[in-house]
Amino acid sequence: MTSKRGTVRYAPAVLLTAALVTATLSGCAGAPADVACATPGDASNQVSVTGKFDSEPSVSMPTPLYAPATQVSTAIEGDGETLAGNEVVELAWSLYNGRTGEKIFATPYDDVKPASPSGMLPGMADALACHTVGSRLVAAITPDDGFGEAGNPMYGVKADDTLVMVIDIKNAYLGKADGISMPVVQPGFPSVAVAPDGTPGLTIPTSPAPTTAKSALLKLGDGDTVKASDTVLAQIQQASWNNQSITSSTWTDGSPKTIPMNKAPKELTDALTDIHVGSQVIVLVPTPDGDASIYVIDVLGVL
Repeated sequence: MTSKRGTVRYAPAVLLTAALVTATLSGCAGAPADVACATPGDASNQVSVTGKFDSEPSVSMPTPLYAPATQVSTAIEGDGETLAGNEVVELAWSLYNGRTGEKIFATPYDDVKPASPSGMLPGMADALACHTVGSRLVAAITPDDGFGEAGNPMYGVKADDTLVMVIDIKNAYLGKADGISMPVVQPGFPSVAVAPDGTPGLTIPTSPAPTTAKSALLKLGDGDTVKASDTVLAQIQQASWNNQSITSSTWTDGSPKTIPMNKAPKELTDALTDIHVGSQVIVLVPTPDGDASIYVIDVLGVL
């Protein structure tokens, strides 16, 4: 919902751990091209995991467990799409201290949230590449790929502790819009240049802010069509026309947002209705103070 016209304040599709994973960061068959695959090793292979996919596992390991490099073994092989490592994913996972074998944290297995690799520990993000949706992975994560030199005293993790993570890959979505670039023929829009990771760069005109709402299609996707009753998973960058500055960005936050179409401002629902997944749109929304909010939205999926 919005408390002020033009300002998006939907609950973000929470980072994989609000307090934990971001605490210090505030040879594979079928591997995608140019993606480095973490491989199994002595450490990851020594972790015993039982239980069904999509439920919290029972985990045991010899202690202390040390991994000289981040390693990933597959406990359950899924039959979904193979990940390149840059997708937005829905995961359930449990985290253990390799030195003690003690569980540090487990997510709810019945209420997963989409998150981007940029919102994860490096070793966790690296573990996903080259594996399939529906898989259960066992990752042994080095300190450098985990909480770093400081460790995490709050959770009893020392600077040289290996982390052990059991990860269920439940779903995957686009990480950025992947549609065909479309020319914007309407005058008065900022120009948008996109970085390789999908982050938009804006060049905002110096003319007065627009006084009427309008939108344009920047990329045309070929996925599912967004309906007025859907909840959209999206990357969103918001900027101020008058201040010539970015005010919020999911690319910076590390977590996409969910947009319930029946609760979003009309300007956004009008722009997104009948748009295909994989598309990118730009929306200009005037605000009562004479400014205008600029939204660049990548449509990643429909929930």
